[in-house]
Amino acid sequence: MFKVKALPAAAAVLCVLLLGTAARPGYAAALKEGDVFPHFAGTDLNGAAVDTKAFAKKLLLIDFWSVYCSSCIQEMPHIVNLYTKYKDQGLQCVGIDLDPMMPAAKVRKFLEGQSFPMPYPNVQDNKRQIMGLLGVSMLPTTILVDASGTVRLFHVGYKPGFEKELEEIVKKHLPAK
Repeated sequence: MFKVKALPAAAAVLCVLLLGTAARPGYAAALKEGDVFPHFAGTDLNGAAVDTKAFAKKLLLIDFWSVYCSSCIQEMPHIVNLYTKYKDQGLQCVGIDLDPMMPAAKVRKFLEGQSFPMPYPNVQDNKRQIMGLLGVSMLPTTILVDASGTVRLFHVGYKPGFEKELEEIVKKHLPAK
């Protein structure tokens, strides 16, 4: 199994900040299972464009996280494992980093310091526009969108064992070949 490295705890402060931003005007209500997914575009930590429309006809898993969120970091290697296991069957993952005051280079360095490789793009949502569009208010948040563009999971939080439930949901919604 992977060894996880986390930064010093500031998770409580981050959660309070996230909750406060969710109440601002312009922030959508959280997506629900069965909703149509509103596509978004952003720039990954290496400066490359990421547009979720490019993942149409794939199963898209979106993981909202922060370097200060220990639960996010605990969940991350499980999402990497899912991606590695099911990418050839149509699973695509995108991470959304919510560290607005941290430069992309520092977030990249953080990811490189983990004992697992980060094989999928991670977009830094500095202005929290993606977070607002999708109605995310707490971390970690995992969203699963099927090949037809329908939200199949909007899950907040992580506790050990959730990865098994997530894998079953992923297997159920993999695109038919």
